[in-house]
Amino acid sequence: DVVGAAVRAALVGEGVDVSAMAVIPDAPTPVCVVHVRDDGEKAVVWRVPDALAVTPDQVQAAAATCGPADAALVTFEFAERAPDLIAAAAKAAMRVVVNPAPAPADPAAIGTVPWEQVDLLVPNEAEARALLAGRAAARGPAGRLAEAICETLGVPTVCVTHGERGCVVRTGGATTVHPAVAARVIDTTGASDAFTAMLAARLVAGADLATAVRHAQAAAALTVSRVGAYEALPTVGELRELVFGLPNPSG
Repeated sequence: DVVGAAVRAALVGEGVDVSAMAVIPDAPTPVCVVHVRDDGEKAVVWRVPDALAVTPDQVQAAAATCGPADAALVTFEFAERAPDLIAAAAKAAMRVVVNPAPAPADPAAIGTVPWEQVDLLVPNEAEARALLAGRAAARGPAGRLAEAICETLGVPTVCVTHGERGCVVRTGGATTVHPAVAARVIDTTGASDAFTAMLAARLVAGADLATAVRHAQAAAALTVSRVGAYEALPTVGELRELVFGLPNPSG
């Protein structure tokens, strides 16, 4: 549809390879309605048509088209599909990053996920507690959630984000706290998307975890300082300037 064509064109304009992007006839591209308070916090109203649920075949086809594919980022938009998507990405030898958002309405869906095939899990605090539903740790201190998820689900690296309080990372039996980057918060829409995408991208590029987290926080801080969702996300040029101190060719 027109909205989908605009999204595709915007990606092409950013230099993104869309050759593996699925086009589903007669399925409307979803539009989110975002309500933002004066303090930048938001509520989102949206629904993604079932026809747009990603399939394992699409993951494998994309890996073959773009190959070698380095990583797959899986969300819980369709939580019941997540297990198959994770398995397909792991089978294609991709690093599997999971952002469990939105938290599944049915806690039983959590038990169907092959967590042993997940390399990196990036929930916010509410999502982290949802992943621990039914366990005492779900009601425990926020700073212990990453550790509890590692122990409970067996995911090797967990990064729990806490908004303006930064994030807590658990990996290799050690927990580290990363304070948030100072930011002028106008609109928090897209912050977790920017954080998770940048974190995964920097890890794929070979950065160590602490550096990748720092760069991800910088991307999120820039995102919340502007109004909007896609339009608030940092461009490649802005990230070069912000994170690496290189001149922004577009600025």
